[in-house]
Amino acid sequence: MLSFLKNLLGNTPTPEEVRQQVQEESILPAATEQQDQPQTQNTSSGVVTALSLHESWESKLSTQERYALSFMAQELEPLAEGNISLAGTSLVPHDAGIEVTAFVRNSSDRPVNLGETTLVVLFGDQQLFTRQLFDLAEIGEIPPRSARPWSFVFKREHFLQVDVLLVNWKIAFEMAQKKMVLPQQLELEESWIKALSDEQKNSLIELAKGLPSIKEGEVNIQSVQIRRDDTGALNAMLLIRNGSAQSLSFEKLPLELYDATGEKVAEGLFELESLTVNANTSKPWLFIFPPESIHKQEPDFSRWKVGVPQG
Repeated sequence: MLSFLKNLLGNTPTPEEVRQQVQEESILPAATEQQDQPQTQNTSSGVVTALSLHESWESKLSTQERYALSFMAQELEPLAEGNISLAGTSLVPHDAGIEVTAFVRNSSDRPVNLGETTLVVLFGDQQLFTRQLFDLAEIGEIPPRSARPWSFVFKREHFLQVDVLLVNWKIAFEMAQKKMVLPQQLELEESWIKALSDEQKNSLIELAKGLPSIKEGEVNIQSVQIRRDDTGALNAMLLIRNGSAQSLSFEKLPLELYDATGEKVAEGLFELESLTVNANTSKPWLFIFPPESIHKQEPDFSRWKVGVPQG
């Protein structure tokens, strides 16, 4: 995880040596709602981001390693205010593929929580080596004006090229040229309108409004609530978010359920009888995984997610 620190330990590196180790940064433009925020007191050249460590890293780092990371974070190029960026520091082989370590930087005036995001690794003359979906919520809340180190394992099964020399590499956000949209409008089936109390309806409305924006045209599944019923089945309430400009209908939907350990708990193919989610809306739906579809009998649901199988 921290192999890149070996180059920093022993002798105090110069700022120039730090900059040579950091690859070209991938920067997401400032969000529209951040552009109207009061300006922070920073130099005209940008925001200097301080080190922020996730608790899982805190417990593994020595004082010397923490100092090296702190120095490296301080010496990163100042970042324009209101942005999120990836600054790659190391790419090494991994049993599953390759492991890329990078600083995830937040130059805004408020903490940032990220969600599922596709990251890519480029090499040479911006050639695409691999792309993979990561749940960046695992990084935790990134404080204002800070840089958080994280390691990303890109699995071999997603490699688009083999036998290439990964020089001039870069880890980056997949920059589809699409604006971000927030499908805040909550749409309820008539049966749900009758069954839910006003408090439950308002809770779902606030949940839909508080979720991160998604890319225009993207369809996103958000986990809401899960419980086991008297029959042993798992009842998962999901919010289907339609960020496209057209209504979407689902006849069948394959889903996989994972718990906090990342293990698959259950899977199934759901017959939906033309479930329709209108353009730029979010619709809650209950998916029931029967006992025979459950692979893990004692899951850890302190954190969980449901997704469509890949491949």
